[in-house]
Amino acid sequence: MNRIYLDNASTAFPKAPGTAEAISGYITSGCINLYRTESRLSESGFDVLMSLRSMLSSLYGYNHMECIAFTRSITESMNWIIKGLFSSGDRVAVTANEHNAVMRPLRQVGVEVFRIPSDREGYTLWEAADSILPPGVKGLIVNAAGNVSGAVQDLGKAAETARRYRIPLIVDTAQSSPYISIDMEDLGIAALGFTGHKGFLGPEGTGGMILRRDLAQMISPLITGGTGSESDSEDLPHTLPERLSPGTENLTGLTGLEASMRFTLEHRAELNANAMAMTERLYEGLSTIRGISIAGAPIDKPRVPIISITCDTMDIAEIAAQLLERSNIETRVGLHCAPSAHRSLGTFPTGTLRFSPGPFTTEDDIDTAIATMKEIVNGRSSS
Repeated sequence: MNRIYLDNASTAFPKAPGTAEAISGYITSGCINLYRTESRLSESGFDVLMSLRSMLSSLYGYNHMECIAFTRSITESMNWIIKGLFSSGDRVAVTANEHNAVMRPLRQVGVEVFRIPSDREGYTLWEAADSILPPGVKGLIVNAAGNVSGAVQDLGKAAETARRYRIPLIVDTAQSSPYISIDMEDLGIAALGFTGHKGFLGPEGTGGMILRRDLAQMISPLITGGTGSESDSEDLPHTLPERLSPGTENLTGLTGLEASMRFTLEHRAELNANAMAMTERLYEGLSTIRGISIAGAPIDKPRVPIISITCDTMDIAEIAAQLLERSNIETRVGLHCAPSAHRSLGTFPTGTLRFSPGPFTTEDDIDTAIATMKEIVNGRSSS
């Protein structure tokens, strides 16, 4: 039975062409501990990181490439940003769509959280901000696209809110890149987290953050250690990006990410178009199944390739198991690490069954998923 993979919001599959070859080539002939080893291979390692920084700088509209730091994941990036900027007792604003990669570090730090509500489709109600946000709020964190609802947030309104309160705007792009355009300079974004293994079709264990230059100079690193620079001092390096790059870089993963990102950005329009076309096809098909309700963004509003459903006649975990057993269709079921988003959508505590097509999803994949859903749900509801 062919694998039908509809969980690209968790991690992309298949990865971009050339990614595996780039990783294999690095492991077999190019391993180096950059900034340490005197080697002719140093230049190729520098080239990989420079290429990544150049692509990210162009994609996110921020010219200070030295302010880009690579991490193991966007979860690590958001932890670094939050724990570097905020302290216990600070007041921080978030939307009602935030992932636990944001909420848990906020709780761990001990900040006071003020949540801007969302409507039942997953869109932030920015007009409610002034009635929610208190004096002395220190920052605004926004998930650019919901991992449950699929709703793309209006970052222009987020930027207006941040400017009005004179606070840094911090953006989580886990589900939004490269599906939507984000210009850090234009929006005045102070910090942004990104991941390599979802929309960029790269390997797991890769991600990073981009910081406004003044923040990059002052933020307290999440971890500290050797950087291969200023080694005569036990204090943090002053130079960028070394200050943000402790320890040995994951050049294996970043070499794969450089290849996947180069492919993704070169083919961005067609890849995004296919993912969205398959999402629309799936949305329309699921909408015809009696007992199924689609939670979150309508298909005609700004959204990413994510569809979450509930069912009146069957347990969604049973549906997910049946999809896998009958047609080898892989999905995700539950709360998706975003309980606040489910409360906004009215799907807490049960959660949803989530489908997330990708750039390489085919019409046959979608049609099989729709047909199998009809067999499962209609069979149960008529029995």
